[in-house]
Amino acid sequence: MKKARQLNFEILRIVAMLLIVCLHYLGKGGALTPATLEFGTNSYIAWLVEAFCYVSVNIYVLISGYFGSGSTFSLRKIARLWSQVLFYSVVIGVIMITVTGAWNNIDIYTVFGYVFPVVTEHYWFATAYLILYIMMPFLNAGFEMLEQKTVKRIIVLLVCFSSVAKSVLPMDLPLDKAGYDILWFICLYLTGAYIREYRIGFLKRRLYGLMLYMVCALATFAGMLVLRALYLEKGMLHDMITYTYSYNHLLCFLGAVGLFIACDRRGAKAESWDSKVGVGKRIIYSIAGATFGVYLIHEHVNLRYLWQQWFDCARFAQGSPIVFILHMTVTVIAVFIVCAVIEIIRQKLFHKIELLLTIKGRNKNAEKEK
Repeated sequence: MKKARQLNFEILRIVAMLLIVCLHYLGKGGALTPATLEFGTNSYIAWLVEAFCYVSVNIYVLISGYFGSGSTFSLRKIARLWSQVLFYSVVIGVIMITVTGAWNNIDIYTVFGYVFPVVTEHYWFATAYLILYIMMPFLNAGFEMLEQKTVKRIIVLLVCFSSVAKSVLPMDLPLDKAGYDILWFICLYLTGAYIREYRIGFLKRRLYGLMLYMVCALATFAGMLVLRALYLEKGMLHDMITYTYSYNHLLCFLGAVGLFIACDRRGAKAESWDSKVGVGKRIIYSIAGATFGVYLIHEHVNLRYLWQQWFDCARFAQGSPIVFILHMTVTVIAVFIVCAVIEIIRQKLFHKIELLLTIKGRNKNAEKEK
């Protein structure tokens, strides 16, 4: 049975995508000074903000596990996700090539990247997410069949294998993909499902979850500063300085779980809170439903390093701290709003096309019956 949408998690979905856009502002806009170089005030600010934003991808998958584990498998859902990815990959690609006049520079590999965005990992997250969705029936069946203690043990082992090992061993592990892989998504999915079904004992209060998120984000930042100091002083651990900034690092995992639980408002209080929002709930649901489209638009291969230039992010990163923070905030919100509006328009257009095709199909069937 499909689990009803919850306003608190829809807001969290929006926040997670805003944080993802912020990560791309910082990482691809020139704000993150390489950790081996001298830091200015804005460098410290950028890395601190990065630490608080890094839970965003994990949050998005945890939400999928929370709701996906209570839903039924749908080929139509897969088709919609695939068509959404394909639409933006091809349409934005054609528009950008036309605008820049780069048709003569297009090769077969570029065409394949546009036409087969999932298998070519045009969007790494979309590829991993679609594979995860295909595997959901197996994950859900196993989750429902196994006892709580068995599920807990499996999740703990997966976390140890995918997160704890890389977090405590001062070396690059051959199997470590920094969270950019389906195995980590499975771990997050099962964790989200476990929270929905059983919760986590030591995080019963939402305040504890918020505190865990804050502590983990600060520890992520502090870990980078400590490793950076070691490198500057001793020349050690050059490749490990930003190791805490990984989706599958234990600090990032625990921080994401903490923030997720901090937003869990299930029960009578949640219903009361939902009713107070009133008509604004429909707007929130609409925006939340557009978040995946926000990702597909601003992370298109032809745009992912370009919109930062349009907003002149690198120059503002060298300005005063207050101006830098204001510019970052306004830019992230502006990119999110523009992309969300485009996605909402696309959804309405595709919905009308589906209706027309459905009506046309029914008419054909009616004519055959006559």
